[in-house]
Amino acid sequence: MGHVALPDLLPSPAVETRPGRSALARVQRHRAFVLLWSGATAGRLATEMYGVAVVLFVLAETGSAHLAGLTVAAATFPTVITGPVVGAWLDRTPHRRTAFLLSPMILVAAMVGFLLAGGRTPGWVLVVLGFVAGLPSPVRTGGFSGLIPTVVPQAVLPRAYGFEAASYNIAGIAGPATAGAVAGAAGASWAIVATMGMAVVAVAVIAQVPITPGDPSSARTVRSMLNDGLGLLWRVRPLRAVSVATTIGQGAFGLVVVAYPLLAQTLHHKRAVGGLLFSVFALGALAGSVLYARLATKVSDELVVYVGLVAFGVLLGCIGIAPTLPTALVISLFAGIADGPMLAATLNLRQRVSPDHLRTQVFTTAASLKIGAFAIGSAFAGFAATSWGSRGMLVAAGAGQLVAAATGLATRRSSQAASTGASAH
Repeated sequence: MGHVALPDLLPSPAVETRPGRSALARVQRHRAFVLLWSGATAGRLATEMYGVAVVLFVLAETGSAHLAGLTVAAATFPTVITGPVVGAWLDRTPHRRTAFLLSPMILVAAMVGFLLAGGRTPGWVLVVLGFVAGLPSPVRTGGFSGLIPTVVPQAVLPRAYGFEAASYNIAGIAGPATAGAVAGAAGASWAIVATMGMAVVAVAVIAQVPITPGDPSSARTVRSMLNDGLGLLWRVRPLRAVSVATTIGQGAFGLVVVAYPLLAQTLHHKRAVGGLLFSVFALGALAGSVLYARLATKVSDELVVYVGLVAFGVLLGCIGIAPTLPTALVISLFAGIADGPMLAATLNLRQRVSPDHLRTQVFTTAASLKIGAFAIGSAFAGFAATSWGSRGMLVAAGAGQLVAAATGLATRRSSQAASTGASAH
């Protein structure tokens, strides 16, 4: 067996070593980026609201944690297939603007469907609506990330991707809190309405973004681009190892989306309070992203991911044994602080190693693998809730992060050993 040498995980020299206010100002001067970032954040906010709103809605209408988990899974699992295809298509289609506008519009249509279906229809109808809502999700995630190099110059990209990580965290803070607050005050149906309203806002903002068309003149087909993009994910050792680790970790995290509302109930609070746990977690993730921005030139992206997974796993397990809601909230905050730098480091790694003509596909494919794993975890959440309870689910989710870190390092070691063996011959 080989080993991971510490120098391999140390950062390479960086050009910009002081992420101060001047860098912030440079990003803000690019109006196209501000619009893109705002539209992406609004779309992701609607997505984050969707996860909590739909779980609460299905629980309220049917009382079935199993069906709630399946509905969330149906919205996320298809992206394993659609992500790579959508990414390759976005890189070359002249209709890229239409795709970015349709993504939140489809979410609006799905929300209307949930309101009309309610608990009066068979459970499979809710699952189908979840599937429809999730079809364009690669556009809302990796698709926007891939557009950033088209609206800012190369020198500003590292800072722009720091803002991109913050976009996810801001959506994660406000989305669950908004959905949970609306559901607690007015009912789960109104949380669905609020999600629909945010998606409409996303459409209005995205319509103002100067989205450049893809390059349809390329002689390469979508199929060849798919092969190239997937091959890049596999060939680049750091990208492969981090993708494996974060995908497994996200699969385990799929349990948390159902566990948080159930934990709130276990601690003698309304299920909607689970949205507060998500928001505190995301607030910590935002703080962690800011901390990463200050230390990015001193630590490697890979090291941040592996250390973060271990710390995140331990803290999730601690949430599972928390005796009171305030204790769970504090630990959830620190869990977010551990998780936030992982996202920023992963995004930065992807943009560094991806060529221009494959960048969108790499983002959507890697994101889709994580989302698909999350779907599997969410689908398993119903069984886990019945068998383990909310506390057991959180402990299992934490253990999954430790497994993810170990697997990622093992993948890195095996690829390193293979490269060393090939060099020897």
